[in-house]
Amino acid sequence: MGSWRAIFVILLLVADVPPAYATPTIRLLSNSQLCDSERTFCFRGSLSFDQNPRLLRLNGRVQKAPGPGMLRIILTGTNRLEHRRYAPMELRLRGTYSEIIDHKMIPDYPDVYSWAIDRVEYIVDQGVD
Repeated sequence: MGSWRAIFVILLLVADVPPAYATPTIRLLSNSQLCDSERTFCFRGSLSFDQNPRLLRLNGRVQKAPGPGMLRIILTGTNRLEHRRYAPMELRLRGTYSEIIDHKMIPDYPDVYSWAIDRVEYIVDQGVD
């Protein structure tokens, strides 16, 4: 009887059985438009957070931009002790219409399992004279 139990355990380990504690993906933004405060930069896209690998994923397309620059999305979250944490997601863009945005990052704070968008900033590159 003991050998059958060992075989069963091995089969469970070999099979790709998802663990009972698997967490869902949290959608912070789902095919929506997001702009900076001055509405000089806008994009349409999705932002999600996978709790288990702690991975933030941003996908979208630029709809309006004043030119090349840096997109900064500031995310905020709180841990169990109610300490507020900030995670800036930064990426360089060419700033052209319909440019694809595809970015992934793992925030620095492993104790935060829920993030929200605090603000969006777009810093235009300054030309060199």
